[in-house]
Amino acid sequence: MAEAASGRVPMIQRSDRPQWTASHRGHVSDLPEFGKPPVAEVALGVQFRQLYGMRAIELSELRTRWAHEYPVVEEQPPLAPVIEGPTGGPTTVQFVLGPPLMSRLWFLSEDRSSLVQLQPDRLVVNWRGLATGSVYPRYPQVRKVFERRWSDVAQFVGERQLGSLEITQCELNYINVIDWPPDEFGHLELLLRNWREDGAHHLGAPQQVRIAMVFDVADLGRPPVRMHVSADPAQRPDGTQTLFLTITVRGAPASATFENAMEFLDGAHDHLVRSFAELTAETMHAKWERRR
Repeated sequence: MAEAASGRVPMIQRSDRPQWTASHRGHVSDLPEFGKPPVAEVALGVQFRQLYGMRAIELSELRTRWAHEYPVVEEQPPLAPVIEGPTGGPTTVQFVLGPPLMSRLWFLSEDRSSLVQLQPDRLVVNWRGLATGSVYPRYPQVRKVFERRWSDVAQFVGERQLGSLEITQCELNYINVIDWPPDEFGHLELLLRNWREDGAHHLGAPQQVRIAMVFDVADLGRPPVRMHVSADPAQRPDGTQTLFLTITVRGAPASATFENAMEFLDGAHDHLVRSFAELTAETMHAKWERRR
């Protein structure tokens, strides 16, 4: 919680915290909306049982199919499986016994704002605006891209008879980049409404504060499902100091099907957007042009 480092105490009162259940999840029109949201990157992803036949050398068909949308292909180290564990402790990184994971392929649009990540146990679709300057297309558009790419992968796996796609975890990740005064990196109460000063002391204000918070998410998928929130000083590509506010919802869908995975991601989006509005200060909402 960064309490010892910052001298600030999180003021979340559990009795006041809403439990977002299915009855709370309305249409997109019911969600908080910002004219100028600080979103810099969005990622929708699923993890599935590892398919050992999905090697980079076997993916030439998909590379050809996606070439007009993603002409740039890069090879990256694989991501380790990440699973929400039964306790409230750190998220579990699993080590897979058997043949090692093959490489992860990045399929990038020409302007690099759209990214598809594929490896033998994971599919992630990213919209990236920080380095490209592109305008956030909003969740429904990124969702459509994710659905199309999953359909392509499922068809490829079926045609090659590589096995069944059994989804084990879903994840929705938002990275927000907050313009921040250089002398205010120790004052997160300006960003987060649940933080406050706890009085003067001989140390004075800290130069920087980093925080990490974890919340349970009720009535979404199969427990445990959690929302992870972090705020960290960072740098833009041009070297400008800024603040990253990252929010991730992760857990298992109700079943291993793609339909349940999409229900999970939609519910995660609802929860994440409402939580972003609840966690952040109203003064920041004015800067982001909150409409409702």
